[in-house]
Amino acid sequence: MQLDLRQDFADIYAYVADRVRTFDPTNNNGPGDGSLVKRIDIGFESDQAAWVVLVFDTRPNAEPDGHWTFHFAGNMLERPNWLEANESLREDDLALMLPNGSLVEIPAVDFWATRYRQLAAVLGEMLKAVLLRARADGAFAALPKAVDCELGVEHYHGAYGWPVYECRGEENRA
Repeated sequence: MQLDLRQDFADIYAYVADRVRTFDPTNNNGPGDGSLVKRIDIGFESDQAAWVVLVFDTRPNAEPDGHWTFHFAGNMLERPNWLEANESLREDDLALMLPNGSLVEIPAVDFWATRYRQLAAVLGEMLKAVLLRARADGAFAALPKAVDCELGVEHYHGAYGWPVYECRGEENRA
């Protein structure tokens, strides 16, 4: 099977831009009840279901602690093609076309957990690239952010996370 992530990148970028554009601190479906965004988290899953969520955390002491997982409703963008790809990995090789046009292959000969983590890593890196592109394009500029607002990406079952906890604040400032 082949999974082309170029359209996923475009769809998720548009989703992020729309979520930022429609952010309302008085009606935020995310952790906290503050007016400033402290964290912008993308969470994702591709095994038992396939989706992406973007959650704005307005807790003054927000950390990468998984609180985004309590805020799926109204924040989810489904990715059924990811579920198909994950299912195919159980039996077949998977070729992934990255947003930059390069190809990555995950062979079916490896242990299932290894293939699962490899797919999560490719998807996580793509989501990281979406956030970094949105930041470079100024998509977060109008958002009411805390000075130390962070970006983060996390796989629902922990197969991928960015940034490494000890390196927070270096590359992931919004």
